Amino acid sequence: MMRFAAVAALLAAVLFLSGTRASADFHDYHQLDADAKRAIVDSPTRTIIDLSGTWECSVDGTQRQPVANPSTQRLIGDITYRRQVRIDASMLRRHTWHLQFLGVLDEVELRINGRSVDKYPGGLMPFSVRLPDRALTAGINTIELRFTPPGNVTHAIERMVRAGQQQSLGMIREAFLVGTPHAWASEIVVRPTMQQGRGQLMLRCSISGGDISALASEVGSPVTADRLSAQVEAFIYDRNNVLVARSSLGTVAVERSRTTTADVVAYVDQPQLWSPRSPALYRSVVRVTVAGRVVDEITKYVGFRTIAVGNGQRERQVLLNDSAIFINAVEYVDDHPRLSRTMTAQQMRQDVMLLKTLGVNAIRVRYGAPHPYFLQLCDEYGILAFVEIPAAEIPKSLLLHEETVARMRNLAQRMVAACDHHASVIGYGISSGLQESIAETNSLHAQLVPLVKQGGSKLTYKTVPTSAIDDVSEGGFDVMFVRADTRESSNAMAARIDLARSRIRSAAIIASFGSVVSPANLNGFSDPLSGQAQALLIRDQYRASKAAGVAGVCVWTFNDYHLERPTMLVDHYDAYMRTSGIVDEWRQPRVAYTMLKSLINDEKEPLLQARDMATDTPLVFIVTGIMLGLLIVALSNRSRRFREYALRSILRPYNFYADIRDQRILSTVQTTFLGIIISTSAGLVLATVLYVMRTSPTFEYLMHIVFASDGMYEAIRAIAWRPGVAIIACSSVVFLMLVTVAALCRVGAMFVKSRIFFRDTLTIVVWSALPLVVLLPIGIALYQVLSTETMSLWIPILLLSVSGWFVMRCLRATSVVFDVRPLFVYAIGIGAVLSTVVVVVSLYDSWYDALAFLQYFVAVVAS
Repeated sequence: MMRFAAVAALLAAVLFLSGTRASADFHDYHQLDADAKRAIVDSPTRTIIDLSGTWECSVDGTQRQPVANPSTQRLIGDITYRRQVRIDASMLRRHTWHLQFLGVLDEVELRINGRSVDKYPGGLMPFSVRLPDRALTAGINTIELRFTPPGNVTHAIERMVRAGQQQSLGMIREAFLVGTPHAWASEIVVRPTMQQGRGQLMLRCSISGGDISALASEVGSPVTADRLSAQVEAFIYDRNNVLVARSSLGTVAVERSRTTTADVVAYVDQPQLWSPRSPALYRSVVRVTVAGRVVDEITKYVGFRTIAVGNGQRERQVLLNDSAIFINAVEYVDDHPRLSRTMTAQQMRQDVMLLKTLGVNAIRVRYGAPHPYFLQLCDEYGILAFVEIPAAEIPKSLLLHEETVARMRNLAQRMVAACDHHASVIGYGISSGLQESIAETNSLHAQLVPLVKQGGSKLTYKTVPTSAIDDVSEGGFDVMFVRADTRESSNAMAARIDLARSRIRSAAIIASFGSVVSPANLNGFSDPLSGQAQALLIRDQYRASKAAGVAGVCVWTFNDYHLERPTMLVDHYDAYMRTSGIVDEWRQPRVAYTMLKSLINDEKEPLLQARDMATDTPLVFIVTGIMLGLLIVALSNRSRRFREYALRSILRPYNFYADIRDQRILSTVQTTFLGIIISTSAGLVLATVLYVMRTSPTFEYLMHIVFASDGMYEAIRAIAWRPGVAIIACSSVVFLMLVTVAALCRVGAMFVKSRIFFRDTLTIVVWSALPLVVLLPIGIALYQVLSTETMSLWIPILLLSVSGWFVMRCLRATSVVFDVRPLFVYAIGIGAVLSTVVVVVSLYDSWYDALAFLQYFVAVVAS
């Protein structure tokens, strides 16, 4: 009995510790395990020092603080990381050293032992830097990495991308200090092809040289003119580690600090083809030998498969291994619940398992290149990957800016170098959401498409909003994602696909759709923000897209992720969380996950419920309107003079303003009370517009242009979902504006002879704003009016008309009370208004490129 209890206690302890470790792995960062490192750098001849761990961090030159790297930092200024690494003398002599980054943002300056090496663009694409000879010394070495935010143009573009992922800075992913032999394969370009059932593997190996004298001494080979002869050979093994092919032998001359290229070819008879159903991988081992001795060995995993776009049963389809495959994809965003863009190996494995359970055969990676280990998992488990550069929603005037073009060219080249050998990667994305059929877009595509096709062996694609289908141009792309960014455009997806089919002749079409949800919304699918509504939209659009004969579908998104700018589309507790995932940020499935899984795998669909959803005007709007109406009636009935002055201010404004000039005016109390009524009437309309439009992505984009401050936008979001608070806030803002105008008029009174006091200017402004009371009945019924699209366009026109009426009345009243010629007052007043608008717009355009994004809003978002 005691033995049983001891065993049970031991088992419980083991389970507890394993669960604790799993929880820690999920919540916190831990260094990549051996399998993950081997998937990135698999070589017995190279020394790898993982630089993950504690670094000293300084922001804009402040005092250093210890931080853990890799990590994701916000754009708070220049960040400098510093760490010391010990390298013994024998290890230093045997290797040429490199710093390999798996993903950094944005520009990074490298310093070794206080010596500046160079600056390198990041962009989250993996790359490697060879360290100068003698940069490292035996013993302690200090590595400094200084990260600087992106340029103003890049920052503005990424900040304004709709639903864009949070901008970050720093060492987002792991960095390795890699020691290679003095002759090593610095780059291997793999080209697996099929010819009549026979696999051909072409490998272009770039062989670089370091300290040739040290290498010659090590292998016992004489050095001729500081040059050694090296042989390159590749060995191909199947999944059972059986040698199935051996390449031809390539010979190169290795020189110090020079790189030469050797092309070798291996043939595999009847290879197993890679596909999502059977992800057969072969292990390609490239060996570099000098004087018969292996000096470098590196392994790459390859898969034999063909990818193309051809004619299917109805429309253009993606052909994998010469067979049409329907693309079932989801958009995937690198985002960890606690670590943001810094992903752990466990999280990546868990995501791949969820994707395989879901049944999708493809993913579209958004907002930057994926982690190399994640792509390796896609290779192993059979998930096709569409990878793209972040050329998304760039306004016309910024498309050909030298900063934009240089950045996109650099990222395109690195994308090909980092991803091309992966069997899972089938497509490179060049752009997303650009304005179609304009010279600037065509010019950017003309530069990037050939660059990718020359260096890569994949399909090319771009993403076109449904609103831009009317102007779409193919431009040599193999695949086009037609993306619905709103619920309304999703409901019109079938019609837009039909239009796209008539305009796109050679490219395959993939329909992309999705919706955001309020996580706490448990209503039925009648509520568009509920999880059930998300599942219903996915079901209906999946069926409609498939019936339209497209090449595939892509649901946005797989997981929730952190946003760069706050959103008011949902009433989630976190304004910076994009809740569009079929799983949440903690990877808990929503009903949409089950629905998509049933559609892909032909399983039983989950049951959905409609339930009732209240669409009537919120009671607070009606009550506020009725109370204001009663107050106006009561004030008119109680005071005959108030009623008379109200009529005279509208019908005979000159005589009314003359009475103000002659000090025959109403009391300040009554004027203030009237100002509160007017402000509340206007505030009611503004609050209603805000409440109705709070879930409109188009309105949100416009608000992001108008309100550049995220803090201000968060305040607007907070009141948008609370009608009572919105009425108070909007009314207060209108009243404050009236008081501000009165104060400005009082300042202007200092330049005239008449004795004008603040109560006089307040009376001028408040009674000039009396026409705003006509907004009261509109505010009561506005909620229902805005539900019809044809009437909603008249609302801003009405608001502008009433506001213009107020301005003209105020200027006329000022001319009478100040006893100044009307033309003089109109010139000053209108000039001041126009000057203020010009100054504000100029500053916004200078700071945030507001006019460029306003043009993009009109041309693409609101079209």
